[in-house]
Amino acid sequence: MIVLVSYSFAQGISGGVKAGLNLADQKYSSDGSTADTNVKPGLHAGLFLVAMINEKFAVQPEVLFSMQGCKLDIDGFDSNYETFFNYVAIPLLARYNITDRISVHAGPQLGFLLSADTEISYGTQVIKTDIKEYYKTMEISGAIGGEIDIIGGLGAGVRYVFGLSQIHKDDIDNTGKVKNSVFQIYLKCRLFGGSKK
Repeated sequence: MIVLVSYSFAQGISGGVKAGLNLADQKYSSDGSTADTNVKPGLHAGLFLVAMINEKFAVQPEVLFSMQGCKLDIDGFDSNYETFFNYVAIPLLARYNITDRISVHAGPQLGFLLSADTEISYGTQVIKTDIKEYYKTMEISGAIGGEIDIIGGLGAGVRYVFGLSQIHKDDIDNTGKVKNSVFQIYLKCRLFGGSKK
């Protein structure tokens, strides 16, 4: 590990900030059936670090605040159901530079739940409920995406984050599964480091 870190420093380390749009959803499944939910927009923002191993490969850890959840139209009722989940997300990505400007990345992500709420709207009436106690404090996801450097440390990227672990507590519903799903579009700004990403 010490040798790897030392070598990464020798190859170059850079880092900065990133922020963008979340198109979040939650996949509900139980006994072979799934619930039809709608995408909920939100934001994500945080810090990234890129440690080059060689000219092509790098390790890219990040720390992000991520707004997630979903929307659900309740058939037969004049009402809407919406969930609001806030996470601290920590992706640990393997990165491959296709060219000097274009790269792809993939790896695991840990999510730590900060808050969870529901909001049910009945016409003009809105009922909000704290549901954090029913959900696990940590989730495991996978992430895959790509980035392009534009100019002067500015860049853009897309990423899909797919839940691998059940986020609902097992003692609440042993038969059903709830997993997060997020498509991300973002801008990044490199604040330090060399010409590499």
